[in-house]
Amino acid sequence: MTRMNKPTRILSALALLGCLAGAGPAFAQGYYRYQAADRPVQWYVNGGAAIPEGDTASNFNNGWTIGAGVNVKPAPGPFMLRFGVDYSYFDASDQLIAANPSANYGYMQTLTGFADGVLELPINPWTHLYAMAGPGFGYRGIYLTNGGVYCSPFFCGSGYGSGSLVGRDTSTNFAWNAGVGVDFALPRGQSWFVEARYERFDTAFAPTEFIPIRVGFRF
Repeated sequence: MTRMNKPTRILSALALLGCLAGAGPAFAQGYYRYQAADRPVQWYVNGGAAIPEGDTASNFNNGWTIGAGVNVKPAPGPFMLRFGVDYSYFDASDQLIAANPSANYGYMQTLTGFADGVLELPINPWTHLYAMAGPGFGYRGIYLTNGGVYCSPFFCGSGYGSGSLVGRDTSTNFAWNAGVGVDFALPRGQSWFVEARYERFDTAFAPTEFIPIRVGFRF
């Protein structure tokens, strides 16, 4: 299957968010009004797919991501701050394994943390669109293995897909991200959301970049 280029993927993600925003009133039937809009502190958890881009897409397959954080609203209004940490995992592509014949498996793990400014746009009493952007850090670990058992900084594995270490590259770099999302109110001031972000950090030789598409819950 032919991979979509970056602009096409971003437009597809935005189209999905737009469709969900249009469906907001239907989802909101029977729910309370948007009570979470001006809460000063609101925690969240999220998870979803992570789609590599650029050179990252040549070396790694689509992966998954989970994360958590907090929204802080200093004053009532459309602006708030968001602080979050996310973990993402990607299996190595056949191209990367073929370029490293001593390995039969590989993967990349990232740990990112961002401090974002968020601007909200109310659509109706139950639905908000929002845009966000901000700086942060990005840790990346790439591991190539060839059988046996191997433990990375995050977990140990055995059997297929794990092995003794034959190659490793780790670094922590400045990172930035930008994205859009849509938020739907739930009872008791909670809400759920779906969002797409572009995340990038400047690792050696080529940047690490991917687009997480996440579904989350605020409480």
